[in-house]
Amino acid sequence: MNNENTELSLADIMNIFKRRIWWFLAIFLITSFISVIYVMFFAKPVYEASAQLLVRTSQSSISIPSAVTQLIGISNVSGGSDISTEIELIKSRDNIEKLIEKLNLMELFKDQKKIELQDVVEVIREKWLKVESVKDTKIIKISIEHEDPKLAAEMVNNLIDIYQEMRSELTTNESVVKLRFIEKQLPRIEQELKDVEEEIKKFKEENQIYSLSEQADNLVKYIAQYDSKTNEITLNIQQAEVEIKAAEDLLKKVDQKIISSETISTNPVVQQLRSKLVDLQVQLSALLQNYSEDDRRVVALKKQIEETQDLLQKEISKVVSAEVQTVNPAYTQLYTNFILKQAELQVLQATLSAVEKIRDEYLKKVSVIPAIEQKLFELERERQAKQTTYLALLSQYEEAKIGAAGSIDNIRIISNAVVPNKPSKPNKRLTVAIGGVLGIFLGILTVFLRDATDKRFRSIDEIKRFFPNEPLLGKISSARVTGNDLLISLQRDDEKLCDEFKQIAVKLLYEPAKIIGFTSLKKEEGKTYISSNLSYILSKMSQKVLLIDLNTHNPSIRRVFSIDENSSLKNEDFNVSLVKFSDKLNILTLQEEDNWPLSDQKLIKWIKDSVDSYDKIIVDMPPLCTAEGVFVSKIVDKIVAIICIGKTEKILSSTIEELQISGKLSGIVINEGPRK
Repeated sequence: MNNENTELSLADIMNIFKRRIWWFLAIFLITSFISVIYVMFFAKPVYEASAQLLVRTSQSSISIPSAVTQLIGISNVSGGSDISTEIELIKSRDNIEKLIEKLNLMELFKDQKKIELQDVVEVIREKWLKVESVKDTKIIKISIEHEDPKLAAEMVNNLIDIYQEMRSELTTNESVVKLRFIEKQLPRIEQELKDVEEEIKKFKEENQIYSLSEQADNLVKYIAQYDSKTNEITLNIQQAEVEIKAAEDLLKKVDQKIISSETISTNPVVQQLRSKLVDLQVQLSALLQNYSEDDRRVVALKKQIEETQDLLQKEISKVVSAEVQTVNPAYTQLYTNFILKQAELQVLQATLSAVEKIRDEYLKKVSVIPAIEQKLFELERERQAKQTTYLALLSQYEEAKIGAAGSIDNIRIISNAVVPNKPSKPNKRLTVAIGGVLGIFLGILTVFLRDATDKRFRSIDEIKRFFPNEPLLGKISSARVTGNDLLISLQRDDEKLCDEFKQIAVKLLYEPAKIIGFTSLKKEEGKTYISSNLSYILSKMSQKVLLIDLNTHNPSIRRVFSIDENSSLKNEDFNVSLVKFSDKLNILTLQEEDNWPLSDQKLIKWIKDSVDSYDKIIVDMPPLCTAEGVFVSKIVDKIVAIICIGKTEKILSSTIEELQISGKLSGIVINEGPRK
């Protein structure tokens, strides 16, 4: 017997499907039917509303020092919006929370217990909202899927409005922040200047002093310059603090970690570098009083100041990178601006300290001026400082207006969301098609599983694969029989069936053995039907045949040949009846009430002695799985094994292999007909 795992050919696979086509069709139809029922009655329609945004590349860019980009682990980036950045901003938690609040979306989840805002945010971001870029374009598509088409459209349009508000804040550049700051400071400085001028006029009239001495006038000019510088730096510090606060607010909006200015200012290295910067700037001021800008000592000191500023910037970057372990590429520009502003703030504070230190040296000389003149000195000093500051602010204001005018958003709405009139899901045709494809795969799987788990032989090809070395005598096709009409006559209309029996009979003629037993692996597999018809046909071929019924479990040959019990010759010695059916065919039948005649040695001796009287002795044996079958196999010379399609189990096929090994097997007959 060959291994059961013999490789299947295409023909074998087609035969498997042919045998089990109804299983395949049943699974396919059931799966397709379930798909149709689901689409028609259970699937809820889901509508998709979508809008499109155009991301335009910004022409402006921000220059980021390499020291900063290396420390925070990014490449130098431009000010233009990257599409992935915009997608992240649209999906930010802050935007989704505003959308939930604006449309009161929490009401949709009121039936669910212990539902929190964060849970609703996740549902919207993970299940409803889809933000993606259109391939090979600068277009972003925003989609919402929901069972309510009107709500889906409202959510998309409101999310765009919320995003534009956020984008407006994100695109507010340095000039806009500076413009707003100066607009607040100008009226105050102007009023302070008017107040000082009025106070000077009043003082001069009351004290009859209209000018300062030459010494006092020179001191006023020097100190006024430093006062003006102090005011200018103070305003720049306030402006830098406003810009840092704006950067912090933007970082909060996109859920990023904030590093406070206090954390940076209190850093020991930052403090040391800032103190060094103050000393260097004081030294520079002293040198400029005696030497020109091109003097080598001035140039060297300026270079040292620049190096100190670079070191200060690097140290601030280290502080930030130590607090923020990873930086999302979508927010690198925000962090970079934050670092640069912090560095600028530290430099301004150091410069202010240096200017105040120099100014204080000049203020010490004021004590030599007469008391009455000192008051006018202070007023003139304040007026000149206020005037210089006011003029500087006016100049900066014009510059800021020009810069703010160039600050435009780079996002444009191509199309707003409209209420969809057709559901996007489920796609009925696609769902049914998927169900059909699934049905095909499940049907194929079922066919192979059924075939793999089937314990019975289902086809001739399968039998041939199991027994490639065992001789196949032939097969018997199915036949329509009624009652005990199992005897095939030579005049039968079914010529094909008769021819099959003849072919097997011819092969038996060339079998040297005379005593041939017909058996099967289990009961009711057609051995009586086949042995009876072969005996009859052999007799018609002029062969002297003795047909012996030794099937003690179900002796049926008497019924096949319609033998009358009164017409049989009973042998009293071993309880059998010998019937002369024709000149060439004798039949030895058992008495049905005798279940164990095989132990009678007289019967066995009689069978052996009858060999010379007959050309062939055909024995209808008990099944090989019984003790009687094993006993009879010792009596016969050769055995023909009957395998019944749809009945014989594969697990018993090892018995046939044992017969082949022992030399007892004459061949195999495949039965597709009656199982008696």
